[in-house]
Amino acid sequence: MVDIKQAASLSELEEPITDLTTELREQVAVTQRAEVSLRELTARLLNIQDEERRRFARDLHDSAGQLLTAMSIDLAVVQQESNRLSSEAARALSDASSLLQDTLRDIRTISHLLHPPLLDEAGLTSAIRWYAEGFAERSKIRVVLNLPQDFGRLPREMETALFRIVQESLTNIHRHSQSPLAKITLLLTANNVLLQIEDEGKGIPAHKLWEMQSERLKGVGLAGMRERVRQLGGDFQITSDSNGTKLLAKFPLPV
Repeated sequence: MVDIKQAASLSELEEPITDLTTELREQVAVTQRAEVSLRELTARLLNIQDEERRRFARDLHDSAGQLLTAMSIDLAVVQQESNRLSSEAARALSDASSLLQDTLRDIRTISHLLHPPLLDEAGLTSAIRWYAEGFAERSKIRVVLNLPQDFGRLPREMETALFRIVQESLTNIHRHSQSPLAKITLLLTANNVLLQIEDEGKGIPAHKLWEMQSERLKGVGLAGMRERVRQLGGDFQITSDSNGTKLLAKFPLPV
């Protein structure tokens, strides 16, 4: 039997425990609300970033690109009269023309990397092929593509998310993996779109892989990829060992 004094003591102990439990619950609720707000902010920033890239790419192409094209036409007219110039002036004119063409090419490349026109005009698979070809040329990493021939079109935000994941993943392979090869597989099922990107590099150290899988590693690129998938209701996974790294992103198709 519990006497009155013991009951009073138990009651006195229960009060601080109850207060502590309530405080912990409130702290958990605050943390959860903060995480939701952070995810919403990240999603909003990604959307703004994509729109800014699209706008800047268009402006760069339409303004600087067109001005330089006009200059190139004028230089071509002058070059037709180059036989009237001194050898030094003719050589300078030829050099200026070559530099102008290089600048035009660089601007076109930067514009397309910011937002490839093919993504809007021809769809995801055409944009991935274009980017993979340029990446392979620049990085000397062979890219193997497994893309459906008749993939069709997806909602714009999903195509953008998939393309940015490809872009970011290939950049990471080039910077960190030391892999001679990258494989990109895109698969369309009845309910989902699956994107798998693999390399044959040195793999991710175990502690970093654990941080990635537990979402403790907050690298901008990785967090951006994960949030793009999460924003569209999908699933994002990374596995890695000494034989290479594999990334899998799964997006549910809109009903």
